[in-house]
Amino acid sequence: MSNYRYLSTAAAKSTNKNNQGPVLSEVAKRLLKFAPDDKLNQYFQRPIAYCYGNRMIEACSPQNPTPVSLIKTASELHDQLLVRVAHCIYHFQSLPFLPATNPILLSIHDRYRKLFKLLSQFPSIKTDKDEEEFFHTIRMFKGQNQDIIGQLSNGCCEARKHFKSYRIMKIFLDNILHDRLSMRLLCEHYLELHKREKKNIPNDNWRGAICMNFSPAKTVQQCIDDVSSVCFETYGVVPHVHMENHMHETIPFFPDIVEYILRELLKNSVRAIVEYNKAKLQNLQDVKRFFEESHQEPLCKVLITTDPDDEHFTIAIQDLGGGTDQTNEKIFQYLFTSVPIPTQEEENEEMNIGSYPVSKPRMFGYGFGLPICLLYAQFFGGSLTFRQVARIGSDVYLRLGFIHTNSERIKI
Repeated sequence: MSNYRYLSTAAAKSTNKNNQGPVLSEVAKRLLKFAPDDKLNQYFQRPIAYCYGNRMIEACSPQNPTPVSLIKTASELHDQLLVRVAHCIYHFQSLPFLPATNPILLSIHDRYRKLFKLLSQFPSIKTDKDEEEFFHTIRMFKGQNQDIIGQLSNGCCEARKHFKSYRIMKIFLDNILHDRLSMRLLCEHYLELHKREKKNIPNDNWRGAICMNFSPAKTVQQCIDDVSSVCFETYGVVPHVHMENHMHETIPFFPDIVEYILRELLKNSVRAIVEYNKAKLQNLQDVKRFFEESHQEPLCKVLITTDPDDEHFTIAIQDLGGGTDQTNEKIFQYLFTSVPIPTQEEENEEMNIGSYPVSKPRMFGYGFGLPICLLYAQFFGGSLTFRQVARIGSDVYLRLGFIHTNSERIKI
């Protein structure tokens, strides 16, 4: 039974019985404001009009005879956000009653309701002034919702015992995170278009949020440097990570997506190498010496390749971090982690950097890293696969589809 069917029954009983407990009464009062309304139902019943990478690139290309119209772009985004936010709200409304009453999940639900109200009350975008106001609204929305992943993790961690099955929680999270990613990409694309058009910045290398000369090798090296820095801050030692690049051509892509996935995967591999050797050698100084001696035969390798005919590129990470006895199914479960979930005090120290949420320097997270990486890979027409060898190491293969081809397999 959904929380709203349960709520309507509970609220009716609470009005007829004076001896109704105060807890249920307070829950009912708080949830009543989330009841569906006609406008929300109207937008939820509309299908999502998907965008495609090649069309997004073409629309803002200098070679396009029709110049970019920020008013038209903003108006289309406004309409699509109403539809997509309505779908997000529906996912919360479909939760069973007890998980839906979790305070953290309830607060996220409330954010989406407030956003829908804000968007539904926003006037039609017909002038430059309207578009400028919409730009500031979207920028505010983007900034205020950078902590959603951490909040979803904490809320589901608290409410997990109230889900009847893991499958119910997984479907809810997959839907919310998928819709969140698509909205974020569209918002970032619009924000970048606005800034470049208003400041008259040449867009030879960028089409909105799409980098036209994206180099996986440069992104991999940047992520190696970032993760190595965090590893040193955490452990005081860093294993050498070697990169082999067999993809020398650049392609159009959303750089932040690849960076997010690679940081998660590299953190897992580097942390596994350090922890495995720390347990084996019992001394960090010995671990440091071993890492220095292994520089010519790296304990972690990153290989990059592409298959243009298949319209995909692949990044493989191979580590000698001891592997794990857990099954792949378990590894990709939400909330599965080999370290404790951060406390609320630690959560309050969270830092938001760039477009995607990252925590203060540490080598572990919410137990959401791998499931989100898998979801993002599938979103971009690819896959994420693991091969484990216990007491040896792990191989992980990230496969992502091209966004600029006419096949239009990737829907945003």
